[in-house]
Amino acid sequence: MTLNSGTVIKDRYRLQRFIASGGMGEVWEALDTVLDRRVAIKILKSELSADSEFLSRFRIEARTTAQLHHPSIASIFDYGETSDDAGRSTAFLVMELINGEPLNAVISRMGRIPVPLALDMLEQTGNALQVAHEAGLVHRDVKPGNILVTPAGQVKITDFGIAKAIDAAPVTRTGLVMGTAQYISPEQASGQNATAASDVYSLGVVGYEAIAGKRPFVGEGVLTVAMKHIHEAPAPLPDDVPAEVRTLIEVALSKDPATRYANGGAFASAVAKVRAGKQPPDLRGAAAGAGAAAAVGAASTRVMPPTGANTRSASRAAPAAYGYQPATAAHGYSTPPPAGLSTGQKAVAWGAAALLVLALITTGILMMSRITDTRDPIAPPVQTTEVPVQPEPEPIVPTTPEETTPETTEPEPTTPEETPETDEPPVTEPDDPETVTETPDGLLPRIIPGRGNSAGRGPSELPEDVSTPSVDSEAAVGEAEETPEESGP
Repeated sequence: MTLNSGTVIKDRYRLQRFIASGGMGEVWEALDTVLDRRVAIKILKSELSADSEFLSRFRIEARTTAQLHHPSIASIFDYGETSDDAGRSTAFLVMELINGEPLNAVISRMGRIPVPLALDMLEQTGNALQVAHEAGLVHRDVKPGNILVTPAGQVKITDFGIAKAIDAAPVTRTGLVMGTAQYISPEQASGQNATAASDVYSLGVVGYEAIAGKRPFVGEGVLTVAMKHIHEAPAPLPDDVPAEVRTLIEVALSKDPATRYANGGAFASAVAKVRAGKQPPDLRGAAAGAGAAAAVGAASTRVMPPTGANTRSASRAAPAAYGYQPATAAHGYSTPPPAGLSTGQKAVAWGAAALLVLALITTGILMMSRITDTRDPIAPPVQTTEVPVQPEPEPIVPTTPEETTPETTEPEPTTPEETPETDEPPVTEPDDPETVTETPDGLLPRIIPGRGNSAGRGPSELPEDVSTPSVDSEAAVGEAEETPEESGP
């Protein structure tokens, strides 16, 4: 369809003045001949109008946007489709006509917008985005060209939902990226779905440009700029920018959506604090503290043997919590570790199992030693056998004088001959050595614990030996936990 001043769309809207053109189409000032009011009408490009999938999504987004009512959101009045004489379809969107100037034109004219005015613009825009976010609508294309500023300083956001609808049009997807790469969020540049935090990032880029007078990332091409949004940090704002304003923009430009302001309302509240001379919330430090707390909680959970489902869920929640995927620990297993656990958790589980087995073995040794102690009623005979061993010379000494005294008068030489003969035939002397030799054999099991007790290593101190492996296990657990932290996201 050829667009000129005086062209009538759908027998109702008469074009009067050309306003602007962009990747989506052209914007005209028109007259609603039915209601006799001036409106703005956006006429989509022919390739978009001919895409049935795009039109289907665009209708849905237009209906959703029409339900949004806020002073800083341009109202939607009508949507329609028409065909020209050649049968070509043309889609259009009728909106509130705003007596204002696009923000990109304001920045070009002023260079740097004064901080108080920039903060006022950001707070209004954040509050307007919050209305859409509460309705489940994400703008996806927040940029200075879609923010209009009236002479009174009133902000108006346009083009809600158009970016989502245009995702269905492959022929123009590249064109859309070319128009928004300067303000695209890292997750959108990575191909992920846009969220309310994505709009906050784009608004942070707008705020950076308004305050600094330049964009945070520039480059020779769309891909270069998009990669900078993903990987690089922006240059610091000018030195004359207050510290609280720096923090506000830095948090909004955080690469991780979880450390940004969650939605337009949270961002607007932070701006209000800055305007009141207060520090804005810095979610980056809060996220780091939460991550450290989650890591501590995970460590305390891992020390416990994973014997129940609650422990396993807490352990999963821990990484889940610290998403790092723990680096694979270099340990070999003779038996496959339990399924469903991370590598670090498997190592901890096996370590705990080994400690449990070691504790059982030690307990068994302790019980055996106690059993041997209960058999020590035989110990008194051990002492009685040892006591007679010392007086053995005393009975031998008296026997020799008794045998020699009666025979001293007659033959003294015969007495030594008879004494060995009389001593050898009786088995009394061999019996004593035999009992002595047998006694140590029978006493060996009791002499060993006895020496242990005398050395201070009896069964009463075995629990200290039992506790020793637990200290090693804690060191092993620490090593297992430090390995994932070295690998890191």
